[in-house]
Amino acid sequence: MNEHSNLKNQMVTGSFWVFGANLISRGISFLSTLILARLLTPEAFGIIGYGFLIVSAIGLLREMGFNSALIYQKTEIERAASTSIVFIFLWSTFLYFLVFGLAPLAALFFREPRLTALLRVLTISLILNSLSSIPMSLLSKEINFKRRVIPELLNLTVYGIVTVIFAWLGFNYWAFVIGVLTADLFQLISALILRPIKIRLKPDFPILKELFVFGKSVMGLGILNFGIRNIDDFFVGRMLGTEPLGIYNFAYRIANIPATNITNVLGKVLYPGFTKIADDTNRLRKAFLKSLEYVTFITIPVTLYIILITPDVIHLFLPKWIEAIVPIQLIAYFGGIRSLSSGSGSVFLAKGKPNLLLPISLTQLIFLAVFLYPTIHFFGLIGVCILVNIDMTISCVWGFLRLKTLIGLSLKSLLRIMIFPIIVSICIIIFILFVSNAFFTYDKMVLFLLKTITFPIVYLITTRLLSDKPQMILKDLLNIN
Repeated sequence: MNEHSNLKNQMVTGSFWVFGANLISRGISFLSTLILARLLTPEAFGIIGYGFLIVSAIGLLREMGFNSALIYQKTEIERAASTSIVFIFLWSTFLYFLVFGLAPLAALFFREPRLTALLRVLTISLILNSLSSIPMSLLSKEINFKRRVIPELLNLTVYGIVTVIFAWLGFNYWAFVIGVLTADLFQLISALILRPIKIRLKPDFPILKELFVFGKSVMGLGILNFGIRNIDDFFVGRMLGTEPLGIYNFAYRIANIPATNITNVLGKVLYPGFTKIADDTNRLRKAFLKSLEYVTFITIPVTLYIILITPDVIHLFLPKWIEAIVPIQLIAYFGGIRSLSSGSGSVFLAKGKPNLLLPISLTQLIFLAVFLYPTIHFFGLIGVCILVNIDMTISCVWGFLRLKTLIGLSLKSLLRIMIFPIIVSICIIIFILFVSNAFFTYDKMVLFLLKTITFPIVYLITTRLLSDKPQMILKDLLNIN
């Protein structure tokens, strides 16, 4: 087997392992979110939303871009891993005590006194995640995704189960905290078992400098992207309060299912794979387009599927979340666009050009910072959803234009890949709505089952008849080792 076939085999194998693990874990996460929505109030989701927002913000600083730098590292891998884990552990411990001391100020700013104690406990996850990130990055570098998926699968599964149990026992928003810490501990233990690291307490300073040089651009990009992803939460929580933030947070979790799954798969598989072929631009371009074909085949129908069934799911099973229907439908578009553009980031990283993404992310952040306040003031939560959709669309188009220069990507080829699943999915939705309105308007449950079952079946049959995409995916699946 030649090098090209071997790498393709590794990437396809890795994709299916990661996607399969994500499918299971996100399925558990999705079900646990629905159960938690029945057990808890929007206010509880809002309180933990504040906590996740702040801890995630500090978490951006904990790895200093070292995880991406470690995957990019060409030599002295074990020494680089040892240096990384020691430095990041010490740094994340410092960040923990920083948050511990500043927690009362955060509670005062958001006018939520319960946030002080919550932050002081929840931020322990920073240290646990710091330690587990290095062995998991090494597994990604080695394209050993059969092992790489285990810690994350364990993390999300444990989180879903433990959080639901403690919510049922009456721990309210503390159930989320207990779930996060328990899951992160399981992830750390499993990661170090699967990829042991021989730790030397004395850091290798030349290697540390190399990691910093590459990692600084990645960290800067990460900070900007975090601001883009969370500045809306900041404004919603500050201007509208805890309960609207809870509704928005819940809507974001549900609607971002395609983005979360697809970006998790692509981010873990494509970057280390693209790094190995980064010097061959033609090969890299073909690999990116092939990955985009798979993404569009899944992402576009899933996005429209969420928009289709959300009203029925909420009305039938979660009536106290009625106000979340339109936000979920709007943010589903955001999630779909985000997943379509996710693979492009791996190309920039593989080429060693993460700095090319900085102007895009900076423009996104400035756009949101300028328009969020007047949008919330005049249009409320719905206006926020529309604004983030516009922002994400601009970023996606700009990113593809940058790829046109970097790897000679043709925009015509992008449209050719995307147009088929868009047309097929829209036609199926029109058909389902016509049939349901004509024959099944009298029974909401029958209507829900019709939409839920018919869409995926008709989509698979239609694409099988009119396209070779299902056969291509099946062929790749059957050919992997």
